[in-house]
Amino acid sequence: MGQLDDIFQVTISKDKMVAQLDTKEQIEREISSISDEEIRQFLRDHRILYGVMEESISQLSSNLSEITFPITVAKGKQVKHGKDGVLQYISDFTTDIVRDCNWNFRDVMRIPTVRKGEKIAELYDPSEGECGYTIDGTKIAARPGRPAVVKAGKNVVYREEDQSFYAASEGQLSKVDKWIQIQPVFEVEETLSMKNGNLDFVGTIIIHGDVPTGYTVKAKGDVKIFGMVEAATVIAGGSVYVSEGLAGQAKGTIKADESIKIGYINQGIAVAGQDLYVENSILHSNCTVKGHVFCQKGNIIGGALSAGKSIEAKDIGNRLSTETEIIFGVDKSIETKERQLQEKKKELEDTLSKLRILGEKIKQRDIEQNPKLRITLLRQKNSWNKTNEQLEEVTLQLDKLNSSIGSEHYAELIVRNYIFSNVIVAFGKYRRIIKDNQHFVKMHLVDNEIVIYPLFE
Repeated sequence: MGQLDDIFQVTISKDKMVAQLDTKEQIEREISSISDEEIRQFLRDHRILYGVMEESISQLSSNLSEITFPITVAKGKQVKHGKDGVLQYISDFTTDIVRDCNWNFRDVMRIPTVRKGEKIAELYDPSEGECGYTIDGTKIAARPGRPAVVKAGKNVVYREEDQSFYAASEGQLSKVDKWIQIQPVFEVEETLSMKNGNLDFVGTIIIHGDVPTGYTVKAKGDVKIFGMVEAATVIAGGSVYVSEGLAGQAKGTIKADESIKIGYINQGIAVAGQDLYVENSILHSNCTVKGHVFCQKGNIIGGALSAGKSIEAKDIGNRLSTETEIIFGVDKSIETKERQLQEKKKELEDTLSKLRILGEKIKQRDIEQNPKLRITLLRQKNSWNKTNEQLEEVTLQLDKLNSSIGSEHYAELIVRNYIFSNVIVAFGKYRRIIKDNQHFVKMHLVDNEIVIYPLFE
């Protein structure tokens, strides 16, 4: 190795994936010839054991004087981590529309639908990946891909033979967390009246009119109203869309597990599990939103507005200094509900464990000759099935609650015009009362202090 060590300098990249040879400047004498084996041994002596490039060795041994240094003599193999399993949708899940410069707030959604027996999606397995190697022969382990976590929900079946999901009924197609489900749609072609009465439906409800005072509309899917909501109650397991607004008279309530999109809210109550979009103003209302609030064209005056992530409005408060509360943080009712569900889950798991032990003890006895034992075993199986169904339902509710919740430390308030005096802004337990009108600002919680910044476009 000594002779070649005087001639060549070996350079190895930090990640040990590339090795190059260069000539030392102090060497001026010509080398008559170098054999392939001498070069290979020189590389082995420098721990270059993998990915040696035969073309480079051939050049060094035959055309040394014509080589432009440095020359790459070895390359490692890059690791290829496994790809995660994916769900390839065949049906169109999207409810969004194009929000370009011509977007109208009243164009709120499209309803994705499927027919019975239609293929919805195909599930593809993850790949294992390919290991890599550095030039010194060190193996770089490949990380296997993770399987896609998707389950067949209501009115959807999964077929193992082709790893695909199919529609078991006709209706609205939706994906909530890891569940694919189909919700049928119920439509009312006029303003809600005694002709229809209160509505309680498992799917989506569409009303081509108003929801008057005193009525209740409940849906496990979405609720879409082409009119206004008065002092009524609207509850949705999905989203709520109201083309006009909520004139609540301090009683009207809209609750949605997902988002609410509405023209205005006046003396109403709104609760959204995701985001709240208001075209115009929020007046003297109480709103609780887990995600973002967008009220970019109107004012927020009076009442209290609570959000988990952000609030964006044109004006907050008014020149009459009407007290208005803006609150960021986690809704305590969610924490309470989650704790109750955890306790219920543990109770059901304990019951299943006891029933399992009971079943094993009964099976150890001679039940063929004892009719009473056979009846006891049937009752045990029935109780086990019912308890297991309850456990699955509680687990599903917990999955919905465990989706990400905004923290006041990452929340922000954006005011596109004025935030007026006597507006109370709270980030968790930290509060600040606006003393003077502020123009074009945003507010954050920084080191446990509410800070106001100028808002730049």
